[in-house]
Amino acid sequence: MSGAFVIPKFDDTLGPLLLGGMFAMALWGITCVQTYTYFNRPRRDRPALRAIVAFLLMLDTFDTSLNLHLTYHYMVTNYFNARALFIPVWSVILHVAVTATSNFMIRTLFAQRIYHLSKGNKLITGWIMLISMTDLVTGIIITVKAFGLKTYLELDTLSNLMYLTFAAGTGSDLSVAIALCWLLRSSRTGFKQTDSMIKTLMMYTVNTGLIVAIDAALGMILYIVMPNNFIFLGFYLLLSKLYLNSYLATLNARQQLREKINEPVSIHLSEMTQSSRRYEPDPISPVLSEKTSQNSAAQLAISIQTMVDKKVDSAETSPTRRSMESSQQQLYQPRAF
Repeated sequence: MSGAFVIPKFDDTLGPLLLGGMFAMALWGITCVQTYTYFNRPRRDRPALRAIVAFLLMLDTFDTSLNLHLTYHYMVTNYFNARALFIPVWSVILHVAVTATSNFMIRTLFAQRIYHLSKGNKLITGWIMLISMTDLVTGIIITVKAFGLKTYLELDTLSNLMYLTFAAGTGSDLSVAIALCWLLRSSRTGFKQTDSMIKTLMMYTVNTGLIVAIDAALGMILYIVMPNNFIFLGFYLLLSKLYLNSYLATLNARQQLREKINEPVSIHLSEMTQSSRRYEPDPISPVLSEKTSQNSAAQLAISIQTMVDKKVDSAETSPTRRSMESSQQQLYQPRAF
């Protein structure tokens, strides 16, 4: 690499910083809204989880202030100083450690969820924690070593660590998404409402997990292809914010899913009476047939009696209505076959 000074192109240096910073600010705003929604709704979450969510918001706010500082440093303070683009500023270096810490905490929360869903599968959980820890450790090492760099041209000395942290981040994100989808798919019960909720959770997992994994993969590919510009940095600035928003989205979606699964199911009385009329005792096994018919008739009488009571409570009682109810109750009393 030549040591002669060449004025860098602003399209692949300041441009990615500007666009990445703008999108990062927008994502921070979404994070604030989602966090407000989380704390504003009645929750039964453990105090530890609520404290972690609050800490993640503060960490993301600090990360946003780092984005503002590096943007202001290169675009305002050193507006006429093109040489400043070659010198790493402390805020962009510290951003690596903050991103690694935030992502590790969120992956740990996802790993805990996977551990419970898999009924204590240590192999899957251990793999996710291993590559998540690899991303955290390499991120901290990069931060420490980067403070000793004089120019971005020396970033090549840390290229192996950069490859490792990008690969570990992408691998852990994909592992979390695949593990959650597999566990949710195997949890299907055959009931329509429960399976619908599981399908919705799988869609949340795929959509949010793939977005984070694609962003990390693009950052890694762009760094490998173009290591001498800031295009990869534009994607890296979004990584922790995308991950935090994906986790908050799953937390806030729980109330909606609970309401969906608790929706009442309407059953028409005509269908129940028709099914009861079609019933005939089994002549082969009279004892079993008698018990089955008694249980079936009892269940039918209980179901109809409950539905009639609900209708009576919501209307005024009159002699005519009372006589109709009495006839209905007598009509559906269980008979002994």
